[in-house]
Amino acid sequence: MTLGVILLILTGFCWIGIAAVVDDAARKRLDMDFIQFGASAVIALAAAGVMLFRPPLAGTFAEKLLICGCVFAAGACNFLMLSLMRRAMTFGSSGAVWGITQSAMVCPFAMGMVFFGVAPTLPRLGGIVLILTGIVLFSRSRGGRGAVSGSGRRLLPTFSAFAVSGLGQSLANLPSYWTATAMGSELRACLVQLGTISLFCASVPFHRKKPSPRGTLRPVLLLSMVQILSLFFFFYRGLNLVAEAGSGSVGYPVAQGCSIAGFLVWGILTRRERFSLLSAGAAAAICTGIFLLAI
Repeated sequence: MTLGVILLILTGFCWIGIAAVVDDAARKRLDMDFIQFGASAVIALAAAGVMLFRPPLAGTFAEKLLICGCVFAAGACNFLMLSLMRRAMTFGSSGAVWGITQSAMVCPFAMGMVFFGVAPTLPRLGGIVLILTGIVLFSRSRGGRGAVSGSGRRLLPTFSAFAVSGLGQSLANLPSYWTATAMGSELRACLVQLGTISLFCASVPFHRKKPSPRGTLRPVLLLSMVQILSLFFFFYRGLNLVAEAGSGSVGYPVAQGCSIAGFLVWGILTRRERFSLLSAGAAAAICTGIFLLAI
């Protein structure tokens, strides 16, 4: 149990690294789309190499096509989410943008309640209310580069990132309701990255500027490293260990709570972002809501 919690905390730290890469790209005006493309190519190659030593995906062709399509589409959503986050962080508080986007985990829970018979218990409903409250508080808070609220330039990309993240998480969670086809973490990671790469390639002809690799080597390597660590070594292993100890419901709350609170602290220490009472209340409400959703 203890090792599982430690691995989930390390996962949260890895997710802080993802937020830091997006924030750095926003500050330095780097090409976040190209950064995602480069990191996804590295991760997909690593996952494909590991898959050579894994058994093939079980199930009928239709089942495999459906489950792979959902995970692939989730990867495309991840591409849009990080691009929108980068734009939002250019105008608003990075901690608030990250907190709101991470709160999108409420979407797959709502999907389960509406479509798959997940019981709408009082704690879960309370968790949804707390997360929505935290989103409102974050949208009113002020950070080092101004409020996330008040301007369409700030609000639109922030809540668009939330919506796309919610859709991506819902798509990624759909396979968990189809127990006949089990997908390994390496295949899941590979398909997610292929979804990201495909949407990048499809969007290039519509860009005003050509993809720019200038200054992207360091963020590509960092984004690749933290995602490989979290996907292949920390996250799924941590979930399995706490589940074996009978506490599987604490998995996501530990990782996401650490990432939200940790990135806020990171912003204060490294970016000198102001930490208001609204930000503190928003972070507390969201982390508590995430915990209530999981119990």
